[in-house]
Amino acid sequence: MQEAAITASQSVGYGPNNVDETRLYWVMLTWQLKVNFRPKWNDKITIKTWPRSMVKCSSFREFEAYDEKGNLIAIASSKWALIHIENGISRIPQELEAKYNCVDKALFDKPLDKISEPENSVCSFEYIVQRRDLDTNNHVNNTIYLDYAYEALPKEVYKNENFKTVEITYKHEAKAGDTIMCFYKKLENNEHVITIKNKQDNKIHAIVKLY
Repeated sequence: MQEAAITASQSVGYGPNNVDETRLYWVMLTWQLKVNFRPKWNDKITIKTWPRSMVKCSSFREFEAYDEKGNLIAIASSKWALIHIENGISRIPQELEAKYNCVDKALFDKPLDKISEPENSVCSFEYIVQRRDLDTNNHVNNTIYLDYAYEALPKEVYKNENFKTVEITYKHEAKAGDTIMCFYKKLENNEHVITIKNKQDNKIHAIVKLY
């Protein structure tokens, strides 16, 4: 789905290959994914995606994943911020918004909410960020945080839980050489929350919720 979003932006002139020209790029702020069923190895998947709205500095993008028979595998919603390479967060220009052709179709009843760090979480995984974890901006790729979260799960949870929903809130980028610490907490409603922090300054990089 992330690759589909990048491809969609590239097709209208605001993808990774255009940054030198536009000085603009997108970063993901929050992510919500619901899985109906898991495809098997070698299954072909079709991803459909569209921008739902653009407000000030942010854009909401929706996703649907289908198998070859047209069955809906999963849905997702995401929030992105537009970043200027020199000036930081940027208001979305009218000419950019016009190229994206927003479609007012939301896939979730409730809006994307930021996830809060639970109290009394326990550190269960520590890791030094490697170059293989990075994206084209030299930050840890959005999808890698989910890998970190799975490593932080207790063994019995990893083996026995069949999660259908993933939510991720991104806070601060992590870079190669950073030491991250993953703090785990199971909530009363059977939600599993992993808070990913920087060991040096205790800043939160991301919070992942699985249920």
